[in-house]
Formats: sequence, C-alpha cells, structure tokens
Amino acid sequence: MSIGVFLALGSNLGDSAAILRLASNELSVFSKTELIASSIWKSSPEGFTSEVPEFFNAVIYITVEMPPEVLLDEVLLLEKKLGRMRGKKTKKYSSRLIDIDIIDYGGLIYKSDKLTLPHPRARYRQFVLRPLIEIKPDFCFPDSSDSLNQLVVNAEPNRMEPISQLIPLG
Repeated sequence: MSIGVFLALGSNLGDSAAILRLASNELSVFSKTELIASSIWKSSPEGFTSEVPEFFNAVIYITVEMPPEVLLDEVLLLEKKLGRMRGKKTKKYSSRLIDIDIIDYGGLIYKSDKLTLPHPRARYRQFVLRPLIEIKPDFCFPDSSDSLNQLVVNAEPNRMEPISQLIPLG
C-alpha cells in the first residue's frame, strides 16, 4: 500500500536551487506516483546567531511503500550523497548544502529514538508552511485542527518569496 509523504528540502550553500532540484529528482525514484512540488522559496535564516546566506526551501509530495524509518535512512543517505555533513560537533543551526525533513508520513503520529512524526517543528516554520500551502492548501497536521493558513499567521515572521519552479516546466 502506498503512503503519501511530505518532505521539506532546504539549502543555503552552493547552487541551492540546483541542489534542491537534484534532491527532488533523487527522491522521485522512491515515489509510486508522480512527485508534486512547490516552488522554490527564498527565506531568511531562522535560529542562527550569526550572519549566514539566505535559504532556498521547497516541499515535495511523494508516495512510498516503505516504513517511515526506512524512508528516513534513505533520506539520510541522500543527504550524505549530496554533501551533507553530520556529526556530534555539527551545530543544530548551521549552513548546509542540503537538509531533507520528513514533515508528514500519511498522517501517522509516531515517535522513536530516530524519528518523530509529524515533524515536531514544521508547524512553526514559515519556510515549510508556505510551500506546503502551495501543493496541499487543505492539509492539517494529524495532531492539530489548525489550518495551514492559521499556522502561518501564528508562526514567526520570515521574509520569503517564491523564486522559481522546483521542477522546470516543459
């Protein structure tokens, strides 16, 4: 049985738009249906204590036939393949070539040592909410009755603008 999954992608190092496109192309291999993608949005960094480049963000929807922790393992492998460095000394908020988060896995509420679903901070982040509205405006997190529009109003302000399609048309 296929499960619908929303993934958030972010980058603020290198050719971020190209990296997001490459990541979405790689993730589409796992999808049993056509990948659905938001625009690429440029956003101000959140949570950083020093000046860092702006982030490029997008949200994609895929359908998978693998358990959530297997998907997480695949996501982590892809991040590594695309140059993401992880380690004990890596700061929580640091510039990165690629960051891929599982935002929602078929409405599952789940917690393990490796993974929490839905993503615990997604509902507070404009850079997730606004691209998500583009592709699924009626989405609700499974543990909340708030609409995406209400969550956007409640989230910290962030200067954001859509800059291009994630998947080039034609």
